[in-house]
Amino acid sequence: MPGEGNAITHANAMQIIELERDDWNSHCPATGRLVFSENGEPNTPAPRGSWCHEVPEEPMHLAEELQPLWQAHLEAQADADEGADVVGFLRSVEQPNWVAFEITTRGTACGPVWSTAWTVLDLNAAGDGDHV
Repeated sequence: MPGEGNAITHANAMQIIELERDDWNSHCPATGRLVFSENGEPNTPAPRGSWCHEVPEEPMHLAEELQPLWQAHLEAQADADEGADVVGFLRSVEQPNWVAFEITTRGTACGPVWSTAWTVLDLNAAGDGDHV
């Protein structure tokens, strides 16, 4: 069956959608606006956190309800002598109306380069006009 390799073990766990794009920013399905403004700040009320593969231990715009869960994850990973596992953490979060977008961008600098970012969105977030 499709998706069996990415099976989620918790019925209420959020879905992780993997994309390859030219840009890490995208439009929010809940509001139709770009998720982040040009300066990297949230442009919609939907974001609940974002991570970059280069510094996975330091999420940005982490929602208050995720902060203790993330701290517990980091402590468990440290006890196991392992680094932060963003995908493992996201799969453990039970928020059925939240979706994590794993966006990988690729390009060429002095050879091939790539970057992966994860952004969690609350799809129940309502837009509130032109500001957050």
